[in-house]
Amino acid sequence: MQTQLLILALAGLLASESLLAIPIRVLAWDHEVAGRKLAIVQIKGQEIIQAMHPSRRTGTYQVSGGDQPLVIQALDRPLVEEEPASSGIKIPAGLKQPLLILLPDAKSATGLRLVLLEDDTSGFPWGSIRFVNACGKKLAFVMDKKVFPIPPSWDPVQTDPGGSARNLDVQLFFYDKPERPVYSSVWEYHPEERVLVFLIPGEDPRLGPVAMKMISEDRRLLAAMAEVEKKPDGSAKP
Repeated sequence: MQTQLLILALAGLLASESLLAIPIRVLAWDHEVAGRKLAIVQIKGQEIIQAMHPSRRTGTYQVSGGDQPLVIQALDRPLVEEEPASSGIKIPAGLKQPLLILLPDAKSATGLRLVLLEDDTSGFPWGSIRFVNACGKKLAFVMDKKVFPIPPSWDPVQTDPGGSARNLDVQLFFYDKPERPVYSSVWEYHPEERVLVFLIPGEDPRLGPVAMKMISEDRRLLAAMAEVEKKPDGSAKP
């Protein structure tokens, strides 16, 4: 009887842990961060973050939700009290599939600042474009003659061009100086893709005061990669 109760209790514990598990992916801000040796700390141990890159998300990791903070260990930094230096962040309730952005931060023991964005396709669907304004100034994005104000915030502003694949005429302005664009171009739009755009201060005066860090994802490519993973030998289906 006691054995049965113990089995039921363990089963309940594992079930609750499974319900609290949250899928998360990681985006390194730059090549320096991408080249570091970092790990996600789990209840069951640590897991090295693989294949970080500043222009694409990593694979998915399962992390604990609930009251447990998300902890990143810097395995390439000196130990702190005989433990790897670590940075933590609380996952807000309701986040379905967070994107963890690792930014450089010289003041942190890990050399990192952690930022979480919701990345689930239910809120960030295919065919949409999201902007995060890290410039410190209010901007205005113009697309197909529609104006989208973008305040300086890590809360994304989303646009949805809709329709079929086509070219889009786009411009970017400082909100208080609408007479002259700081950026003007033609973007290729496709409804099977979604793009996360970080607006950051430009470092090259010749290219303007605002630069763009664009992270694109293609649903067709993800589907093809999933098919490859289904094959035992890793080869693609004919």
